[in-house]
Formats: sequence, C-alpha cells, structure tokens
Amino acid sequence: MKFDEQKHEYERNGTVYTSVTQLLKKYGLSASYDGVPADVLAKAANKGKTIHKYLELYINGDKSMLGSSNEVDLFDNYVKTRGIDLAMTKSEQMVYDDNYKIAGTVDIQYADGPDSIIADFKTTSQLHVDAVAWQLSIYNYLLSKGDVMTYYFNKLKVFHYTGTKLYVKDIYLVDFDAVKQLLEANLRGDATFNYVKPTSIVAGSDEQLIGQILNELESHQAVVDKLQGELEVLLDKVKEKMVLNKDYQFTNDDYMINYVHPQSRQSLDQTKVKKFLEDKGEKVEDYMKTTTTKDGVKAVVRKR
Repeated sequence: MKFDEQKHEYERNGTVYTSVTQLLKKYGLSASYDGVPADVLAKAANKGKTIHKYLELYINGDKSMLGSSNEVDLFDNYVKTRGIDLAMTKSEQMVYDDNYKIAGTVDIQYADGPDSIIADFKTTSQLHVDAVAWQLSIYNYLLSKGDVMTYYFNKLKVFHYTGTKLYVKDIYLVDFDAVKQLLEANLRGDATFNYVKPTSIVAGSDEQLIGQILNELESHQAVVDKLQGELEVLLDKVKEKMVLNKDYQFTNDDYMINYVHPQSRQSLDQTKVKKFLEDKGEKVEDYMKTTTTKDGVKAVVRKR
C-alpha cells in the first residue's frame, strides 16, 4: 500500500483505494466545516499535521520530541500516568481491505492494562463524536479483517487537544453490521447511505462517560496522593525554618507560602448537651431542626 500525501490517495497494485476520510465525506458522516474560511482550514490542517508528526516520532522512540510541543508533553504525561508501554505501541499504521478497496491510517494502537485501544489524535476546536466513532469503527473493522469477534474486543478512544489541555475520551463502537453495510453501499456505488443512529447507545451514554471519568480520577489519585505526601514533608521543613527565623511568608511570581499560627477553637460538646437536657427531663428532639438537602446523584467506582 502506497500513500500520496499531496493527493491524500492510497494506491495498491495499481488500484486507487477510497480513503476512510473520503468515504465518510461521501455519505455525510464526517464533520462539516462549511462556512469556515479556506485559509483558516488550511492553517488548522497544517498545525494538525505537524502535531501528528511530532507525536509519531515520539511514539517511535524519538525522545527529542519532548519539549517540542505542548501536545507531545501532555501525551508523555498521560503515557507515564497510565503505564503505557510505547515499545508495544503502533503509530500511523496503514490499514486496508482489498474487497471493499478502502484504506486509512490509524494514529495509534496501544494496550492499556487488559484493553486493546484504537485511538485518534484530534486538534479541532470542537470534537464531533459521531464522526470520530465512524472513523475509528471503520479502522477497527479493517484491523479486525472483518472478524466480528475481534471487532467487539477492541476499544476506541480519542485524544482531543484543546488549547493547553488534553482530554482522553472513550468513543462508542458503531455496530459491526452498520459498518459493513456502509462499505457494501460504497462498493455498489450507492449515491446515499441511510443510517439511523440508535436512540440509545450504551457505550456513548452519559452513564458510560461517568464511568470513564471515575476511572480516570482513580488512576490519577495514586499520583496525587504521592505528590501530596511529598508536599507535606517539604511544608513541614519550611515551617521549621519560618518559626526559627520568625519569617512567616514566602512569595515569588508563581506561588505563596504562609505560616498559619496555632489557633484555639471552641465547639459544642453534643454529648454533654444531650445529657444536660435529659437530666432536666427535656427531649433533645425539641431542640433539633429539620433541613432538606438538594437531591443529586453520586457515582463511585466499585471495588474489584
């Protein structure tokens, strides 16, 4: 398989294959940027290509990419936090199907614990989840070589860069049969493809996203606890210096450290108050008031 970057064209054995990007655009499944000035689109596209190249080099072992861009540094932090083995990670792999004459390039494939992940890097200001779901689902189909069992064992994610932040989100799998129907429609040369998105997609629901956020918080908590412990040790050392030197504040351009003097606080001893009232023959309930809290929903990770 050969790829002509200028034409964005895949060719194999003299036959031009339809790219996944072209396929999605043909059937109205890609994000629409109608109305956006051409120069703005071109600038965004060039920036996206540069970032993708930096990330590809970094994944393939070029550590000099660290510090080259905020996007690489953010990805490096995510990789270290999640314990991802870059030596076992694939970057920019071309995938194709000789029957449907479809081809594309997968940004990244990696293992996160027991999960096999297929993911894409996005630098657009807005994330079009449905378009990404179709793109990654087709990649998944091509990587799975049309095997339905393998297809459903893979998970999809998107690394979405917005300004100075990186958001890693789960992306739902488009149903296997729907992907196959799309490929067959293109093979037949159909002008349109009618796809009705299910009213409820379990993997793309709010509940699933809550689960993703909980898992992300849990995975980062160990790092936060470690840093908090190191911070407490250092603060105790600084406190000793401040008390010794009678200098109770440190300030620079980035942060401020203040010594907090010991304080005496008074609080009501509820046990004694209860006994006092009971000894006088009064009911504690007569001195209590009822308040109604706002309803809500609480989500926690189940311990395995």
